[in-house]
Amino acid sequence: MAKKKVNVMDYLFLIGMIVTAVGFFLPLTSHFGGNANGNSAFSIITGSGKGLVKVGSIITLAGAVAGIILSFVNLGKSQKIAKLVSLIVSAAGGLYIFFNMSSLGKDIVKFAAKISGSGFGAGFYIIIAGWIIALIGWISSKR
Repeated sequence: MAKKKVNVMDYLFLIGMIVTAVGFFLPLTSHFGGNANGNSAFSIITGSGKGLVKVGSIITLAGAVAGIILSFVNLGKSQKIAKLVSLIVSAAGGLYIFFNMSSLGKDIVKFAAKISGSGFGAGFYIIIAGWIIALIGWISSKR
């Protein structure tokens, strides 16, 4: 029996969506001095967030979880489109939160200071990295 050759590029989408889901549970902001005790997107859903921000957080996580599930389910020819839709839904939820919590005239640093009193935390960067990895995985995927 011949061994099946494993191509890492086929798993990049899955890895990216897992990274996005993990980032969802990490602090989105960090306070002065590098303390990572800001709110995570999960804590926004469970208590500290306002209505529309909670919806955006749920959409972000739902898109990431759907992408993870779609990596294990065979949908035939529509597999690649379904994965793209899950990535778009996740990114749309994140962008919705970002633009809902900041005004377009302010730069990113002022936005971070507005939310937490300092800057972005590890969760923010990990979610962005997960979306980028998933997009690269989707582009390079054959199915």
